[in-house]
Amino acid sequence: MSYDHNSVANEPTPSKIKEALLKLLIEKDIRHITSKEIAGLANVSRSALYFYYEDKFDIFEEIVQEQKEGIQRAIFDSLNGLDQINLQEMKLKVLPSLSYVSKHIPFFLNMMDRNKMPYVNFHAFFFDVFTREIMLTPMKENVSETLKDMYVHYRALYTYAIILFWFKEGMKLSPEEISQQYWDLVSQKRYYWMFGVTVLPDEKEDRIDRRVTRTRQALQEAMVELIIEKKDYSAVTISDITRRSDVRRATFYDHYSCKDELLKAITHKFCADMIAILTIEGSMENVTITQSEDILTRLFAYLSEHTSIVHFISGNYGIPDPIPEILNTLSSFYLKQQIDIHAGKQMYAYYVSGLLVGLILYRLQEGKEYTPQFLAQEFIQFLDLKKYKINLL
Repeated sequence: MSYDHNSVANEPTPSKIKEALLKLLIEKDIRHITSKEIAGLANVSRSALYFYYEDKFDIFEEIVQEQKEGIQRAIFDSLNGLDQINLQEMKLKVLPSLSYVSKHIPFFLNMMDRNKMPYVNFHAFFFDVFTREIMLTPMKENVSETLKDMYVHYRALYTYAIILFWFKEGMKLSPEEISQQYWDLVSQKRYYWMFGVTVLPDEKEDRIDRRVTRTRQALQEAMVELIIEKKDYSAVTISDITRRSDVRRATFYDHYSCKDELLKAITHKFCADMIAILTIEGSMENVTITQSEDILTRLFAYLSEHTSIVHFISGNYGIPDPIPEILNTLSSFYLKQQIDIHAGKQMYAYYVSGLLVGLILYRLQEGKEYTPQFLAQEFIQFLDLKKYKINLL
């Protein structure tokens, strides 16, 4: 993204300050950005910067809020005048959220899949978008509040997943083309899409020594415990991890180059556990409703019994957003499935992965009070919903 002082000379001071911070965030972590740099790039004095903002984090919070409100307005404007949406007869040429993102690429491309602070919780970001300004209510009269809550998480995560898919593909397709793929996909969605057959591991992942497995497990468990205790990822040190796991520091570096790599390994372990639960024998098209409910019950029970990376997503732990890594890992499983999808397997893989992560986050938040069996039954019903009433709030 180029930055021209002359092009912004006539902009209000706050706008120039925010644009300058966004430009700097492309280059480095916010902790390494100074107010002097921001003011210099914005061509304003530091006193002017502090007149409008308390600090650089205050500037960033306003940027995030403006982007959230921008998507809300885009959705509201695109659906205003409609009274319902039928996913099998969709008339919108482009997803309004995707259209908005396409006009604000620097923010979303830089902040969605990054390893530098600040970490934007995009699940919470999109969850707020779809609960505060516009609500789509399933048209069936007997739809439970549980299904309505599930839908908000689902919508937030599939939006997140589709945008990540678009970015990963290098934005080669237009927002209109991506949107058409999406409408084609959801119009034919099936409950059995969540499942898959066994995928052979890569050779380098096969036959890992049991001692290596035990050491890695000890390190991963130690980090999870420490994050829970300290409630601050940045406060957890490698020394803390090695002491807690009773592993020598040199041994830590035999397995991981840094704690971020260990965090990534924890994320992959969670995905592997989830994939193991969702892996079936035979063809996915032959999975019955009863079998699907049984599998989902096991998944929900697993979430209740294990503390995993997803428990930290919505908490204030200062952890780099793991959702992109989760979606990338899950989508690789679905890409290897033998299934004929008119809209394309890449879109299918990211869509189903987003669907599952949304379901999991619902379970860990609003769905904690329900039994795994009840949620499994509700979710299967949810996947059959195709028509929605529009409530503009």
